[in-house]
Amino acid sequence: MIPDTSDVRIAAVAVLSACLLAASPAAAAETLTLAQAAARALSNNPDLAVDAPEREAAVAELEASRAGYRPRVDLEQSYSGGNNPVYVFGTLLTQRRFTAGNFALPSLNQPDPIDNLQTRIVAQQTLWDLGRTRQRRDMAKLGVELADRGHEENVRRVLFAVVDAYHAVSLAQEAWDASRVALESAQAILTQARSRFDSGLAVEADVLRSQVVLAQAREQEIQARGQHEIARSHLNRLMGAPLDAAFGETARLTPAKLPLPTEDALIAEQRQRRPDYQRLLTEVRQAELDVRARRAELLPVLGAFASWEADNPSFHDAGGTNWTAGVSFRWNIYAGGGDAARQQAARNRLEQKRRQLAALESAMALEVHQALVQCRSAEQQVDVMQAAEAQSVESLRILKNRYESGLATITDLLSAENARAAARAALANAVYRYRIGYAQVEFAAGTLSPTSTAMNP
Repeated sequence: MIPDTSDVRIAAVAVLSACLLAASPAAAAETLTLAQAAARALSNNPDLAVDAPEREAAVAELEASRAGYRPRVDLEQSYSGGNNPVYVFGTLLTQRRFTAGNFALPSLNQPDPIDNLQTRIVAQQTLWDLGRTRQRRDMAKLGVELADRGHEENVRRVLFAVVDAYHAVSLAQEAWDASRVALESAQAILTQARSRFDSGLAVEADVLRSQVVLAQAREQEIQARGQHEIARSHLNRLMGAPLDAAFGETARLTPAKLPLPTEDALIAEQRQRRPDYQRLLTEVRQAELDVRARRAELLPVLGAFASWEADNPSFHDAGGTNWTAGVSFRWNIYAGGGDAARQQAARNRLEQKRRQLAALESAMALEVHQALVQCRSAEQQVDVMQAAEAQSVESLRILKNRYESGLATITDLLSAENARAAARAALANAVYRYRIGYAQVEFAAGTLSPTSTAMNP
């Protein structure tokens, strides 16, 4: 049987429209690369902006720790008054206003009230504290390092989130394109079914079935469009842009083979490259310093002090001045057992950090192993889905020709169309899982960076 020429034209127009629809968005819009998305995120991501004040605080604490090497100077101002005999006697002496008449017994026993405006400048300097100040400075330096390691870990997590969100946009774009192609195809099939029904070559059930499929295709297109908008808003948020900002098209999820390092090589990289591991190492060193600092609290401290004092009867009247200087030696002999208890607590915290380090090493090795297994599985799935997608396209072509010739039913044609759409979606999902799996391998090894392979596939 020779097919109706109008049916052939309709099918040809539908196929051409579908091809143009799938190709036009990528061609018309500017492309946003994954590296560009990562660069924008590193500059504008709101989560990374939170880290800056923490580091500034750590730097300020480091500067504060150096104060132990410098003298401390205090200004003290006080006012007092009274007629206590001892107070009056001492105040008159410090104000340099004591006279012979003040030795009279009535003046000694019942002195007149006296006021004293005292100004004191006190300076203190630690001479030797057996390394306490140095340990506080070293712990503050580790605090800055902890802030830096924490920021590096946040950068690593943001980069992985960008990889996921970027490819999720591409996956949503593939689903939207597929839904629009399916919609165009469903419309063409409905038109063809009506034409064949009008020509007496098909039954009305074919038309009704085609209308149901068209409604389903419209529903799927609406849902796919919404998912695409959500995916783009998520990526915009990671890049620090308005949720509805336009950034062009992301790269298509095309199959590609990426070099995969060995498991031993990745594990060797972990301890040097993973910021969370380096941060925990820093915490261990900090805990060791804390143990030494607690031990130093039991040792003596040698210091120097000096003070200058002015005692005046009032703001307007001058009095006397004096100074005092000396050296102090302080040794904590016994403080109720509190120092020993705090030292034991510091030892326990150090042991906890060491055990956390061992646990993290085991967990990191497992992360690499799982990431490699998932990446290899996804790679194999991509190969399988490529073959299945090609087979579904060929099967649909053959069934379209058979349906036009009256050798296949509308059910056969719609089933082939659904199989083609499912195969295309499965291939896109497999490529997406492979890209994310490869990024997970680099994330687990600590090698994920703006210049790594996962960011520049």
